[in-house]
Amino acid sequence: MTAAAALITGIVIALLVAGIWIAYIWKGRQSRFQTQAGLRILSGMRWRELSNLVVDALADSGFERETSEQQSARGAGDVRVYRDGRPWVLTCRQGLGHVVTRASVEEFSRAVRIEHAAGGVVVTPGRVEPQARQAGANVELVDGEELWKLVGPLLPASVHSEIATHARARALRASGTALAVATASGLAIGYALMQFATPTDTGEPLAGPRATATHRPARVANSTAAPAAPAAPMSEDEEREAIVREIAQVPGVDKALWSTRSTLQVFLNDPKIANDAALCAVMMRYDLLRSSRLQLQGPAGADRPVRFIQCAVY
Repeated sequence: MTAAAALITGIVIALLVAGIWIAYIWKGRQSRFQTQAGLRILSGMRWRELSNLVVDALADSGFERETSEQQSARGAGDVRVYRDGRPWVLTCRQGLGHVVTRASVEEFSRAVRIEHAAGGVVVTPGRVEPQARQAGANVELVDGEELWKLVGPLLPASVHSEIATHARARALRASGTALAVATASGLAIGYALMQFATPTDTGEPLAGPRATATHRPARVANSTAAPAAPAAPMSEDEEREAIVREIAQVPGVDKALWSTRSTLQVFLNDPKIANDAALCAVMMRYDLLRSSRLQLQGPAGADRPVRFIQCAVY
Protein backbone atom coordinates (compact mmCIF):
# COMPACT_ATOMS: atom_id res chain seq x y z
CA MET A 1 0.00 0.00 0.00
CA THR A 2 1.37 3.40 -0.94
CA ALA A 3 1.33 6.42 1.33
CA ALA A 4 -1.44 8.04 -0.74
CA ALA A 5 -3.57 4.88 -0.58
CA ALA A 6 -3.08 4.70 3.19
CA LEU A 7 -4.22 8.31 3.62
CA ILE A 8 -7.25 7.79 1.37
CA THR A 9 -8.17 4.66 3.34
CA GLY A 10 -8.10 6.63 6.59
CA ILE A 11 -10.28 9.39 5.11
CA VAL A 12 -12.81 6.85 3.80
CA ILE A 13 -12.98 5.17 7.20
CA ALA A 14 -13.50 8.59 8.83
CA LEU A 15 -16.36 9.44 6.46
CA LEU A 16 -18.06 6.07 7.01
CA VAL A 17 -17.81 6.31 10.79
CA ALA A 18 -18.98 9.94 10.80
CA GLY A 19 -21.92 9.11 8.53
CA ILE A 20 -23.09 6.21 10.69
CA TRP A 21 -22.60 8.20 13.90
CA ILE A 22 -24.46 11.27 12.65
CA ALA A 23 -27.31 9.14 11.26
CA TYR A 24 -27.66 7.52 14.68
CA ILE A 25 -27.78 10.94 16.35
CA TRP A 26 -30.56 12.23 14.10
CA LYS A 27 -32.55 9.00 13.87
CA GLY A 28 -32.12 7.63 17.36
CA ARG A 29 -30.85 10.25 19.77
CA GLN A 30 -32.91 13.26 18.72
CA SER A 31 -36.09 11.76 20.19
CA ARG A 32 -34.14 11.26 23.41
CA PHE A 33 -33.05 14.90 23.31
CA GLN A 34 -36.70 15.94 22.95
CA THR A 35 -37.73 13.76 25.89
CA GLN A 36 -35.00 15.24 28.09
CA ALA A 37 -36.02 18.78 27.15
CA GLY A 38 -39.67 17.97 27.87
CA LEU A 39 -38.82 16.50 31.27
CA ARG A 40 -36.91 19.68 32.16
CA ILE A 41 -40.07 21.66 31.41
CA LEU A 42 -42.20 19.32 33.54
CA SER A 43 -39.64 19.54 36.33
CA GLY A 44 -39.95 23.34 36.33
CA MET A 45 -43.75 23.25 36.76
CA ARG A 46 -45.47 23.69 40.10
CA TRP A 47 -46.68 20.39 41.50
CA ARG A 48 -50.33 21.44 41.11
CA GLU A 49 -49.81 22.21 37.39
CA LEU A 50 -48.15 18.85 36.82
CA SER A 51 -50.77 16.97 38.81
CA ASN A 52 -53.55 18.53 36.69
CA LEU A 53 -51.79 17.35 33.52
CA VAL A 54 -51.41 13.85 34.97
CA VAL A 55 -55.07 13.70 36.00
CA ASP A 56 -56.14 14.65 32.46
CA ALA A 57 -53.78 12.05 30.98
CA LEU A 58 -55.01 9.30 33.32
CA ALA A 59 -58.53 9.65 31.90
CA ASP A 60 -57.59 7.14 29.18
CA SER A 61 -56.85 4.59 31.92
CA GLY A 62 -60.29 4.93 33.49
CA PHE A 63 -59.46 7.55 36.13
CA GLU A 64 -61.80 10.48 36.77
CA ARG A 65 -61.05 13.89 38.25
CA GLU A 66 -62.29 14.59 41.77
CA THR A 67 -65.43 16.70 41.80
CA SER A 68 -65.61 19.95 43.73
CA GLU A 69 -68.12 18.34 46.12
CA GLN A 70 -65.76 15.45 46.82
CA GLN A 71 -62.86 17.85 47.36
CA SER A 72 -64.91 20.03 49.72
CA ALA A 73 -65.97 17.01 51.73
CA ARG A 74 -62.39 15.74 51.99
CA GLY A 75 -60.63 19.04 52.61
CA ALA A 76 -57.10 20.03 51.62
CA GLY A 77 -54.41 17.43 50.98
CA ASP A 78 -53.07 15.23 48.22
CA VAL A 79 -54.80 15.08 44.86
CA ARG A 80 -57.48 12.40 44.49
CA VAL A 81 -58.65 10.60 41.36
CA TYR A 82 -61.40 8.01 41.13
CA ARG A 83 -61.64 4.75 39.21
CA ASP A 84 -64.73 2.55 39.39
CA GLY A 85 -66.00 4.87 42.10
CA ARG A 86 -63.04 4.21 44.42
CA PRO A 87 -60.51 6.91 45.40
CA TRP A 88 -56.82 6.80 44.44
CA VAL A 89 -54.12 9.09 45.86
CA LEU A 90 -51.95 10.96 43.35
CA THR A 91 -48.63 12.53 44.34
CA CYS A 92 -46.03 14.30 42.18
CA ARG A 93 -42.33 14.25 43.12
CA GLN A 94 -40.66 17.17 41.31
CA GLY A 95 -37.07 17.46 40.10
CA LEU A 96 -35.04 15.75 37.37
CA GLY A 97 -32.66 14.51 40.04
CA HIS A 98 -35.38 13.07 42.27
CA VAL A 99 -35.15 9.32 42.91
CA VAL A 100 -38.17 7.39 44.18
CA THR A 101 -36.78 4.79 46.58
CA ARG A 102 -38.26 1.61 47.98
CA ALA A 103 -38.57 3.23 51.42
CA SER A 104 -40.54 6.20 50.06
CA VAL A 105 -42.92 3.88 48.18
CA GLU A 106 -43.48 1.77 51.30
CA GLU A 107 -44.25 4.94 53.29
CA PHE A 108 -46.64 6.15 50.57
CA SER A 109 -48.34 2.73 50.48
CA ARG A 110 -48.97 2.92 54.24
CA ALA A 111 -50.48 6.39 53.82
CA VAL A 112 -52.77 5.04 51.09
CA ARG A 113 -54.02 2.30 53.41
CA ILE A 114 -54.56 4.74 56.27
CA GLU A 115 -56.70 6.94 54.02
CA HIS A 116 -58.72 3.87 52.89
CA ALA A 117 -57.89 4.50 49.22
CA ALA A 118 -57.92 1.75 46.60
CA GLY A 119 -54.38 2.59 45.50
CA GLY A 120 -51.93 5.34 44.70
CA VAL A 121 -50.04 6.85 41.78
CA VAL A 122 -46.56 8.36 42.13
CA VAL A 123 -45.17 10.41 39.20
CA THR A 124 -41.78 12.06 38.86
CA PRO A 125 -39.67 13.58 36.05
CA GLY A 126 -36.73 11.86 37.77
CA ARG A 127 -36.46 8.10 38.07
CA VAL A 128 -37.74 5.18 40.10
CA GLU A 129 -35.35 2.66 41.60
CA PRO A 130 -35.95 -0.91 40.32
CA GLN A 131 -36.40 -2.12 43.92
CA ALA A 132 -39.09 0.51 44.50
CA ARG A 133 -41.34 -1.07 41.87
CA GLN A 134 -41.62 -4.13 44.09
CA ALA A 135 -42.50 -2.25 47.26
CA GLY A 136 -46.24 -1.64 46.86
CA ALA A 137 -48.67 -3.83 44.95
CA ASN A 138 -51.33 -1.10 45.02
CA VAL A 139 -49.01 1.73 43.93
CA GLU A 140 -48.42 2.68 40.28
CA LEU A 141 -45.08 4.38 39.54
CA VAL A 142 -44.55 6.64 36.51
CA ASP A 143 -41.14 8.22 35.85
CA GLY A 144 -38.92 9.82 33.22
CA GLU A 145 -39.69 8.87 29.62
CA GLU A 146 -42.92 7.11 30.63
CA LEU A 147 -44.17 10.35 32.26
CA TRP A 148 -43.30 12.35 29.14
CA LYS A 149 -45.20 9.91 26.92
CA LEU A 150 -48.17 10.22 29.29
CA VAL A 151 -48.48 14.03 29.55
CA GLY A 152 -46.40 15.31 26.62
CA PRO A 153 -49.29 15.16 24.09
CA LEU A 154 -51.33 17.48 26.36
CA LEU A 155 -48.84 20.37 26.16
CA PRO A 156 -49.49 23.19 23.67
CA ALA A 157 -47.87 23.30 20.22
CA SER A 158 -45.66 26.24 21.23
CA VAL A 159 -44.02 24.11 23.93
CA HIS A 160 -43.39 21.27 21.48
CA SER A 161 -41.88 23.76 19.02
CA GLU A 162 -39.49 25.02 21.70
CA ILE A 163 -38.55 21.43 22.57
CA ALA A 164 -37.91 20.54 18.91
CA THR A 165 -35.68 23.60 18.48
CA HIS A 166 -33.65 22.68 21.55
CA ALA A 167 -33.32 19.05 20.38
CA ARG A 168 -32.11 20.13 16.93
CA ALA A 169 -29.47 22.38 18.51
CA ARG A 170 -28.21 19.48 20.65
CA ALA A 171 -28.19 17.17 17.61
CA LEU A 172 -26.14 19.70 15.63
CA ARG A 173 -23.59 20.02 18.45
CA ALA A 174 -23.39 16.24 18.78
CA SER A 175 -22.96 15.89 15.00
CA GLY A 176 -20.08 18.36 15.03
CA THR A 177 -18.39 16.40 17.80
CA ALA A 178 -18.93 13.14 15.90
CA LEU A 179 -17.43 14.59 12.72
CA ALA A 180 -14.39 15.94 14.56
CA VAL A 181 -13.73 12.69 16.43
CA ALA A 182 -14.25 10.54 13.32
CA THR A 183 -11.93 12.77 11.25
CA ALA A 184 -9.19 12.65 13.86
CA SER A 185 -9.54 8.87 14.15
CA GLY A 186 -9.48 8.42 10.36
CA LEU A 187 -6.34 10.51 10.00
CA ALA A 188 -4.69 8.54 12.80
CA ILE A 189 -5.56 5.28 11.03
CA GLY A 190 -4.23 6.68 7.74
CA TYR A 191 -0.98 7.73 9.40
CA ALA A 192 -0.63 4.30 11.00
CA LEU A 193 -1.15 2.60 7.63
CA MET A 194 1.44 4.88 6.07
CA GLN A 195 4.08 3.39 8.38
CA PHE A 196 3.62 0.06 6.58
CA ALA A 197 3.37 1.61 3.11
CA THR A 198 6.07 0.65 0.56
CA PRO A 199 7.65 3.55 -1.37
CA THR A 200 7.77 1.59 -4.65
CA ASP A 201 6.42 -1.66 -6.00
CA THR A 202 9.19 -3.59 -7.85
CA GLY A 203 7.16 -6.74 -8.22
CA GLU A 204 9.76 -8.69 -6.17
CA PRO A 205 8.99 -10.18 -2.75
CA LEU A 206 10.75 -8.72 0.26
CA ALA A 207 13.61 -10.86 1.50
CA GLY A 208 15.67 -11.25 4.63
CA PRO A 209 14.95 -9.78 8.05
CA ARG A 210 12.46 -7.19 6.71
CA ALA A 211 10.18 -9.88 5.29
CA THR A 212 10.27 -11.69 8.63
CA ALA A 213 9.42 -8.49 10.50
CA THR A 214 6.53 -7.80 8.11
CA HIS A 215 4.79 -11.05 8.95
CA ARG A 216 5.56 -11.20 12.67
CA PRO A 217 2.74 -8.81 13.80
CA ALA A 218 0.11 -11.00 12.12
CA ARG A 219 1.27 -14.07 14.07
CA VAL A 220 1.35 -12.13 17.33
CA ALA A 221 -2.09 -10.69 16.69
CA ASN A 222 -3.53 -14.13 15.98
CA SER A 223 -1.94 -15.65 19.09
CA THR A 224 -3.20 -12.89 21.38
CA ALA A 225 -6.73 -12.56 20.01
CA ALA A 226 -9.17 -12.11 22.88
CA PRO A 227 -12.12 -14.49 23.24
CA ALA A 228 -15.53 -13.23 22.25
CA ALA A 229 -17.33 -11.33 25.02
CA PRO A 230 -20.50 -12.90 26.43
CA ALA A 231 -23.82 -11.43 25.36
CA ALA A 232 -25.00 -8.55 27.54
CA PRO A 233 -28.07 -9.21 29.72
CA MET A 234 -31.37 -7.76 28.54
CA SER A 235 -32.53 -4.45 29.97
CA GLU A 236 -35.95 -4.08 31.60
CA ASP A 237 -37.43 -2.44 28.48
CA GLU A 238 -36.03 -5.24 26.28
CA GLU A 239 -37.52 -7.87 28.60
CA ARG A 240 -40.84 -5.99 28.51
CA GLU A 241 -40.97 -6.15 24.68
CA ALA A 242 -39.87 -9.80 24.59
CA ILE A 243 -42.55 -10.86 27.10
CA VAL A 244 -45.31 -9.22 25.03
CA ARG A 245 -44.12 -11.06 21.91
CA GLU A 246 -43.85 -14.45 23.61
CA ILE A 247 -47.12 -14.23 25.56
CA ALA A 248 -48.96 -13.26 22.35
CA GLN A 249 -47.64 -16.47 20.73
CA VAL A 250 -48.94 -18.78 23.49
CA PRO A 251 -51.86 -20.88 22.13
CA GLY A 252 -55.16 -19.55 23.39
CA VAL A 253 -53.90 -15.94 23.76
CA ASP A 254 -55.33 -13.18 21.57
CA LYS A 255 -52.92 -10.37 22.53
CA ALA A 256 -50.97 -8.90 25.44
CA LEU A 257 -50.01 -5.39 26.46
CA TRP A 258 -48.54 -3.56 29.46
CA SER A 259 -51.34 -1.52 31.02
CA THR A 260 -48.84 -0.19 33.60
CA ARG A 261 -45.15 -0.71 34.30
CA SER A 262 -46.01 -3.54 36.70
CA THR A 263 -49.17 -5.05 35.15
CA LEU A 264 -49.38 -7.11 31.93
CA GLN A 265 -52.91 -7.38 30.52
CA VAL A 266 -53.48 -10.68 28.67
CA PHE A 267 -56.57 -11.15 26.45
CA LEU A 268 -57.49 -14.84 26.20
CA ASN A 269 -59.29 -16.72 23.43
CA ASP A 270 -59.22 -20.05 25.27
CA PRO A 271 -58.40 -19.93 29.02
CA LYS A 272 -58.16 -23.73 29.14
CA ILE A 273 -55.24 -23.79 26.70
CA ALA A 274 -53.61 -20.54 27.84
CA ASN A 275 -53.63 -21.60 31.47
CA ASP A 276 -51.60 -20.19 34.35
CA ALA A 277 -48.78 -22.71 33.87
CA ALA A 278 -48.31 -21.80 30.18
CA LEU A 279 -48.22 -18.07 30.94
CA CYS A 280 -45.91 -18.39 33.94
CA ALA A 281 -43.52 -20.56 31.90
CA VAL A 282 -42.86 -17.45 29.80
CA MET A 283 -42.68 -15.00 32.71
CA MET A 284 -40.20 -17.09 34.72
CA ARG A 285 -37.59 -16.79 31.96
CA TYR A 286 -37.19 -13.05 32.63
CA ASP A 287 -35.42 -12.18 35.87
CA LEU A 288 -36.35 -8.47 36.03
CA LEU A 289 -40.10 -8.82 35.34
CA ARG A 290 -41.01 -12.35 36.46
CA SER A 291 -42.84 -10.95 39.52
CA SER A 292 -45.11 -8.65 37.45
CA ARG A 293 -48.87 -9.06 37.78
CA LEU A 294 -50.87 -10.67 34.99
CA GLN A 295 -54.40 -9.39 34.42
CA LEU A 296 -56.22 -12.22 32.61
CA GLN A 297 -59.14 -11.01 30.46
CA GLY A 298 -61.45 -13.78 29.23
CA PRO A 299 -63.15 -13.92 25.81
CA ALA A 300 -65.99 -11.50 25.11
CA GLY A 301 -69.23 -12.78 26.58
CA ALA A 302 -67.54 -15.34 28.82
CA ASP A 303 -68.80 -15.80 32.39
CA ARG A 304 -65.30 -16.10 33.79
CA PRO A 305 -64.36 -12.80 35.50
CA VAL A 306 -61.10 -10.94 35.15
CA ARG A 307 -58.37 -12.61 37.22
CA PHE A 308 -55.01 -11.45 38.51
CA ILE A 309 -52.09 -13.84 38.98
CA GLN A 310 -48.46 -13.41 39.94
CA CYS A 311 -45.94 -16.08 38.86
CA ALA A 312 -43.19 -15.10 41.32
CA VAL A 313 -43.03 -13.19 44.56
CA TYR A 314 -40.98 -10.04 44.89
